[in-house]
Amino acid sequence: MRLSGSMVSGIILLIVGCVILLANFIGIRVNLFRLFPGTALLVLGIVILFGQFGGHHEVIFDRKKIDLSEPFQEKNIIFAEGIMDLNELKPVTHHQKIKLNIIFASGKLILNPDIPTIIHASSAFGNLELPDRAVNFLGSTDYRTGDFESAEPYLDIEANVVFGHLNVSGF
Repeated sequence: MRLSGSMVSGIILLIVGCVILLANFIGIRVNLFRLFPGTALLVLGIVILFGQFGGHHEVIFDRKKIDLSEPFQEKNIIFAEGIMDLNELKPVTHHQKIKLNIIFASGKLILNPDIPTIIHASSAFGNLELPDRAVNFLGSTDYRTGDFESAEPYLDIEANVVFGHLNVSGF
């Protein structure tokens, strides 16, 4: 079972509500400024411990390879380290797009030499390493691989790095 942010918030509010009601009935004084962060950390620790963050399209608080079984959508790497290997993809038959977000994280994108690819990369307080150039701190760039022609099928990757690092390596 995957816990979403709203589910975690609901669990926290449920626990806080139960504690306040119990404290009211028993007559115990409860300091809410200590109770809420403590409860939030407790639930967050349990969720992280049992690996309930992230699905197969995102890596959160972990280190793993991103699943490309459904490759053409948004992929997220948050407070983690993730690898996305495009060698696992079948050749594209039409223009397809992947959005890769790296937030407070480190990512590695391995390109497939058989798939013409264009990468629209942007960095905000992060570091982007492309095979022939780098973008540090703030900036954006485009990178093309293979025999890229806009009339032919190709893979369009939008890579956004915020306070993180992305290494795009060739073949």
